[in-house]
Amino acid sequence: MKDKVFWGLMDSLRGELPLSAAATGEFALKLLVWARLSGDKDAVPTQPDRLREALASSGYDPALLRQAFPDDPGLERLGAAKLQPALDLLLRLREQGILETFDPSDASAVLFSDRSGFFWLPSEVAVLLVGLAGLSSGDAVYTPWDAGGQLASRSARRTASVYLETPQVSAVPALMSLLSDKPFEVHYADPIRDPSAVEAGKLRQFDTAVAFPPFGIRYDLKDIERDWFERFPERTAAGAVLAVRHLLAQTRGRVVVAVQNSLLFSVGVEQALRQDLLEGGHVRAVVAMPAGLLATTNIAFTVLLLDPAGGHEHVRFVNADSSRFRESVSKAKTRLTDPVALIDEILETGETAESVTVPVRDVLANDAQLQVDRYVLPEAKKRLAAFLADAKTIALGELVTTIRPMRAAPRDEGTLEVREVGAADLPTHGYIGMPSRVVRVDSDLPPRARQQFLQPYDIVLIVKGSVGKVGIVPPDVPPGGEGGWVAGGSAIVLRMTDRERFDPRALLLELRSTLGQELLSGIVSGASIPLIQLRELSRLPLPVPDAETAQRATDAFEREIELQQEIERLQKQQAELSADLWEIA
Repeated sequence: MKDKVFWGLMDSLRGELPLSAAATGEFALKLLVWARLSGDKDAVPTQPDRLREALASSGYDPALLRQAFPDDPGLERLGAAKLQPALDLLLRLREQGILETFDPSDASAVLFSDRSGFFWLPSEVAVLLVGLAGLSSGDAVYTPWDAGGQLASRSARRTASVYLETPQVSAVPALMSLLSDKPFEVHYADPIRDPSAVEAGKLRQFDTAVAFPPFGIRYDLKDIERDWFERFPERTAAGAVLAVRHLLAQTRGRVVVAVQNSLLFSVGVEQALRQDLLEGGHVRAVVAMPAGLLATTNIAFTVLLLDPAGGHEHVRFVNADSSRFRESVSKAKTRLTDPVALIDEILETGETAESVTVPVRDVLANDAQLQVDRYVLPEAKKRLAAFLADAKTIALGELVTTIRPMRAAPRDEGTLEVREVGAADLPTHGYIGMPSRVVRVDSDLPPRARQQFLQPYDIVLIVKGSVGKVGIVPPDVPPGGEGGWVAGGSAIVLRMTDRERFDPRALLLELRSTLGQELLSGIVSGASIPLIQLRELSRLPLPVPDAETAQRATDAFEREIELQQEIERLQKQQAELSADLWEIA
């Protein structure tokens, strides 16, 4: 019903007003405010001033009314005739009592584009975030970056004090406040650069914060260095790190915040933040959300449940990207199906197929990584972990030296023409064949850089994009220099340090096997593009085969080569059978 009311009003205005879709939607909200709050059922507010006049005696905060109905000369051209269909609809809905039960929380969906940086949230996601806040009637709630008022309006139903702060100036959040049963404060300010909730020179302390900061935003380091409130121990421009730090500084109770997944595994300032949060006991729960939930992007994200007071010795990890909590609505889009059950799952402590509670010390020992799939394991990975626990293993870094790809030359002069091995060149069996791509590299290379040319029995592993694809360089590969082979930018080269200990052909088969691919998939990271980080690859535990198994693997690989050669011979013979039947003289 709530969608039909708002979209019905939009349809009645569409084509009648010389406005964009976003401006039309904003005007529809203004009409809804008038219809909900005006005491005169017969008044026809044909002009913005009449709208304000109708509300002047309503008793609402004059500042809030000015935010909701700012002067806009462009709307003065609108006459009663163009507004009459929408006004008739509103009067009819009010007489039928429909407007009294209309929930406007998600009515701002049409008002945002993917260029704004602010996401409209599906109602189920908004329900999840506010539900995790655990609000009670006396709580003071902070909802920064809530440009559409979705989180603030929902929070206002549960408590009397809500403070919305957004850098995006529009009438929308103020209109949403007037449409709420309990109006909330609206302030236009950037929470990072210039927080508005300041009292006596200090940040105002809220009981709870609920936030969905814009993804990918970055700040000027000068803005961070000028911070008066000492919120940011990490010197960084990364908006995700700064948003978490700001929320912790502005809140004394629970913090619910959505973050991009790169915050969970990246090194540098992100890792420093995670380690500090974990050591202080500030992380209560981490919830992996499905991709495709948001309207304007398919990026997956994660919800963090934080406690500024600290003291938590365990972290709850929950995988909401399971059939229990999501369903597909199209090829790329999904929907959260039961946010209430998901809230219960997050706040519980027992282990299920979708969740597990892990000691903080174990998370810290894992590079403070907060990716849920590192801890909530499917049955196949649980069986693999049990197998490795009983097997003799060795870290991959003890067997190989990792060599990064050679950089392509920026110019044509003074360069060498070489062949680049990419993911498409890695065969399912046998040695890597002639690479298809030709690139140029600098001819004036230092001796160490020449080690980046591929050598016999080097293993090429794709670590970005098509992660896990693997191949081995043939023994007759051209020497380094003109015509030599190099690895592509998405690969890493594994060069055996001790072939007596582990034959590279056996290592290739192990990495290519079901077991090896399962191991590699377990260390895949990436917010949008899958990747394997080098430090995790070096620590990858591999079962050590006994001498008999290693020899069988080597023999199997050589047999692959023989079969491949036979296949190529038969294919050539097949092609020659009819090649000369209808030749053109």
